[in-house]
Amino acid sequence: MLKIFKTFLRNEFFKNIFTLITGNTIAQIIGLLAIPILSRMYTPEEFGQVALFIGIVNVIAIAANARYDMAIVPPKRNSQAFHLFVGSIGITMAVTLLLFIVIAVFKGTIASLFEADVFKRIIWLLPLLVFLLASHKSMHYWFNRRKDYKTIAQNRVILSATQTGVKLGRFMFSSGYLGLVVGTIIGEVVAWFVYVVKIVRRDFWRLRYLSFRSMQKVFAEYSNFPKFLMPMAVINTFSGNILIFSLSAIASSTIVGFYERAWRVINMPFSLLSTSFGNVFYEQMTRASNPKKLYLVSYFANLAIATVVLTPIMFWGESIFTFVLGEDWMVAGTIARLIVPLTISNYATACVSNVFSVYKKNQLLLVWQVTYMVIVVSWIFVARFYDIYFLIRIHAFIGAAIYAVLAYMGYKVVERQNAAS
Repeated sequence: MLKIFKTFLRNEFFKNIFTLITGNTIAQIIGLLAIPILSRMYTPEEFGQVALFIGIVNVIAIAANARYDMAIVPPKRNSQAFHLFVGSIGITMAVTLLLFIVIAVFKGTIASLFEADVFKRIIWLLPLLVFLLASHKSMHYWFNRRKDYKTIAQNRVILSATQTGVKLGRFMFSSGYLGLVVGTIIGEVVAWFVYVVKIVRRDFWRLRYLSFRSMQKVFAEYSNFPKFLMPMAVINTFSGNILIFSLSAIASSTIVGFYERAWRVINMPFSLLSTSFGNVFYEQMTRASNPKKLYLVSYFANLAIATVVLTPIMFWGESIFTFVLGEDWMVAGTIARLIVPLTISNYATACVSNVFSVYKKNQLLLVWQVTYMVIVVSWIFVARFYDIYFLIRIHAFIGAAIYAVLAYMGYKVVERQNAAS
């Protein structure tokens, strides 16, 4: 057994996954252990309002670097990749400045989206959080390109520990809303500085070789990322938060809070695996000798893992959530049981969807994502007056089916590329 384990670790692909999973496991354990405590310190309504705030931030942040962060890994030369890295940070800074201007002009309108008055005071934190998330992504892919998975894993732990630690200090804040938002931001700030310090130490010398002309050239070469991947990412993130946005409009913040906790609890184990696996899969697929086999093994392995892990939720969702989170969270258990099919299909596909970026077929992913959003939004519009549970159940089955279609599309892309090479 020990011999098999050593052989397993000598394989670069699995060694890198193991490194990331180790760090992410610690990070996720911190978050998991805090969930029962946080659910008793903050109300469903507070979680719901903050989920709406973070959802808006995520939609903006995913496009704030024009998705040139995803282009950092593929180039053969580090000089090209570094130009993309610095350029993506520059774009993020410009977007952040624009956000400050927009908020200065439309502060009242934006703040009115939230029920709690505290958001009128903290709406200025939105551009800051957008900058932190977007620039953090760019740095993440730079370390991914450098195969510095140890630093990535450490950063995950620091982020999770800091965010959780601040949120546990509920007594320091005048409201639960403030505690949840500030906790998120402080964690991002600390993790951001950890990345910056390492980059300055190891790569500051590269700045002297930066050229605006070279940056324009490499931006043009990877222009399909902002053209196709950026709108796709925005639509994808919007679609991922569509129930939060929709339930905020047609139901109460309390229902949104139940849904947010349900989604977070059942997806937390998979964010651990998908982030680790997805990072390494992306890097390995660019160099794989048999990409078709890598794709199939990756997809079906993740599909099996998700099915096994989530089966108990399908049968005992309410009991599990009541035991873990408290008596007030039984509704979250019901919602969790309903969204299991979507979670399984989403996880299995998310791990391998980077294949579209590897083969520069982002336009196909964009078409799929637009189709997904149109179908989901249409269903929610039709079912907005139905029972909330029925709306969520059908939404989950529709989403699961559409993600299965995406998995098949990814397979056909790899198959054609394999036949052409």
